[in-house]
Amino acid sequence: MGDYAQYSRFLVRSVNHIFKQFLGNSSIEEVFESQSGPKDPRVAVEINGTLKGEVVINLPVSTLNVITKKFMGDKEARIIKKYHLDVAGELANMITGTFANQLQYNNHSVVLSPPEFNEDPITIKALYDNVNLSFVSRFGGFDIDLYFKDIETEIN
Repeated sequence: MGDYAQYSRFLVRSVNHIFKQFLGNSSIEEVFESQSGPKDPRVAVEINGTLKGEVVINLPVSTLNVITKKFMGDKEARIIKKYHLDVAGELANMITGTFANQLQYNNHSVVLSPPEFNEDPITIKALYDNVNLSFVSRFGGFDIDLYFKDIETEIN
């Protein structure tokens, strides 16, 4: 199985696990049309090790609002915006942590950076392979992009 298919499967499995087990959303599913726009909030987590790259989660504001309410347990719409950064970062940590855990079964050893909200650690993405996935859930839609270089195959 090629890297693209394997990493795609790992990401889908990671998203499903976090949304089903931690957020109680059994209706999460992968779709084939983008759910976010270029101006929507995004959070990036850089990956370093035998796999190098980043995971970028693009969250439309409407989706981020609903997920923030779920995380905070507060339905007050006027206060949720101030928690967007924290909630997006925690969601990114949970998904990328689960993804990194699965990479060990592919003999990868990686270190994850702290999430960066609306920042992009990798500026020249043309040098990376990528996986683009879109999901819909009861919280709304969102997209995940993985930009990667398999360092072990680069060396060999």
